[in-house]
Amino acid sequence: MADETTNTLRDSIKILVGVTDDKQDNLINELISNAKDQILAYINQDNNGQAITMPNDIDFIVKDVVVQMYNRLGDEGKASSSEGSVSSTWSDIDLPRYASFLDKYRKQKYGQIRMRFI
Repeated sequence: MADETTNTLRDSIKILVGVTDDKQDNLINELISNAKDQILAYINQDNNGQAITMPNDIDFIVKDVVVQMYNRLGDEGKASSSEGSVSSTWSDIDLPRYASFLDKYRKQKYGQIRMRFI
């Protein structure tokens, strides 16, 4: 069962992608879970043996990543496509583009200093 934060995120994402019924709720909940897992892994809080909490002020990143995931359904793995005179190009979901927001949550692993050059 989804928690209140997930329900709020789901409702917001449904507005962004134009979903007006509840038929896609399970799919969107799964995409939210996947996006959160990717973000937690990026900030090194994915497997530290303690309770994991997602920082609340980065919900906008979760929404953005989920919308990207949702819009790619059925086109996973494609880099580009063209049909007649219309062409589409998909970029990878790139969490480092959110580095300025996420890096303050990054935890050091194994006592090493992490430096990022962007």
